[in-house]
Amino acid sequence: MDFTLSNEQRAWQMTARKFAEEEIRPISLERDDIDDPRAAFDWQIIKKGSKLGFRTMAVPKEWGGHGTDFVTQALVMAELAKGDSAISKTFSQCWKWSHLIAATCSEEQKRRFLKPFLEDDTFLLGKGISEPSAGSDNRLPPEDPKAGLKLKAERHGEEWILNGEKCFIANASVGKLFFIDARTDPNAPLRQGTTMFLVPHDTPGLRIGKVFNKSGWRFYQNGEMIFENARVPHANVVGPVNGSDMKTHAAGDRTGGDLFGDLELAANALGVCDDACVMALTLARTKTQAGRALFEQQLIQLKLN
Repeated sequence: MDFTLSNEQRAWQMTARKFAEEEIRPISLERDDIDDPRAAFDWQIIKKGSKLGFRTMAVPKEWGGHGTDFVTQALVMAELAKGDSAISKTFSQCWKWSHLIAATCSEEQKRRFLKPFLEDDTFLLGKGISEPSAGSDNRLPPEDPKAGLKLKAERHGEEWILNGEKCFIANASVGKLFFIDARTDPNAPLRQGTTMFLVPHDTPGLRIGKVFNKSGWRFYQNGEMIFENARVPHANVVGPVNGSDMKTHAAGDRTGGDLFGDLELAANALGVCDDACVMALTLARTKTQAGRALFEQQLIQLKLN
C-alpha cells in the first residue's frame, strides 16, 4: 500500500504548518492565559485561517468548498494543533458539521445554509447534544424513554417550539448555526423519539448562557444554550421527524458524526504530542547538567525513546 502524500495533501499540510508557526504559535499562550474564556477568543486568527480555507475545506467542491478528504483533514488538524490545540479544534468543528449539511440536508437547506457559511469568514458551526443531566448516555442510549437528552420540541403549525438547555456545546458563544437534537416523542426511547433541527444563533427564544472555564483550551468556546420557547421553522428539520438517530449514527458516522469526532481528537492529539517531542528534544540538546548536554545522559535518552 502506498502511503505517499499527494501534491494537494502536501500543499495543505505545508500551508497549515506555516500558519501554525507564524500566526497561531505567537498568540497561543497569551490567549490561554486570559482568565475569561469569552475574552480568550480571537476573531482575527479565525478570519486569517478562513481566508486560507481552513474553515471550509470539508465542503464538497460542487457546493463551492475544497472537498478535501479525511487524510488531508487529519494532516491539517495535526499541523494546526502544533500551534494551538484549541484553535485547531475550533476550525475542525466546522468541517464536521459542514460535511453533515452537505451529506444529509435537503437541497433547499444546503442552498440556504452552505452559501452564507462559505461567504462569511466568521461563520462557525456547532452541534448541541449534551445537557446537564444527559451526556454519554446519548451516544449509546438504553431503551428507557427517560434516558438521554430532555430538550423538548413541540410542533405548532409550521413551527417547532423548543424548551430546555444544552451545555458544554462547542462554539456556543461564537457559532452562527447549530445542529440541535431535541425530543419530539417523550414516550419513545431516545433513538426513536429524537429529531434534529438546524438552529441559527439568532433564533427567537435562544440565548447563550455561561461559557465554561477550563484548565487550558480557553480559546475553544464550550457554553450553555438555553431554549425558552425558541421558535424554529419546520423547514429546518433535518431528515424525518423522530429520525435523528439515522442522521447521527448511520449517516453521521460516515460524514462527520461520531467517527469523525474520534479522528478529530486523534489527529489533534498527534499534533500536540509531535510538538511536545520536538520541544523536549530541543531542550535536551541545549540544556546542560554537570558539564554535559542532557541528551547525552542515558536516563534522558531512555525517557525520550
